[in-house]
Amino acid sequence: MEKFRSIEHLKAQLTVVRWHLDAAALENGQKRGRHLDSASLTYHGALELLTQLPLAEEERAEITAELARLRERLAAVGQLL
Repeated sequence: MEKFRSIEHLKAQLTVVRWHLDAAALENGQKRGRHLDSASLTYHGALELLTQLPLAEEERAEITAELARLRERLAAVGQLL
């Protein structure tokens, strides 16, 4: 699916991860768990997509830095596989 291999899709995935992490902070129980699971799954999808995209060095550095911030947030809630 070529249409899902774009920088716009990758940035959207990062937004989804942030959204799930933010939503999880407001929830508890099963809802929190679902948000955290979704954040983790989407994060790993973004990592995979990053390896498939031919990005300019500056753009890759920006995305990599954002992924590092998200990784820290996921690690803080015990959601890294």
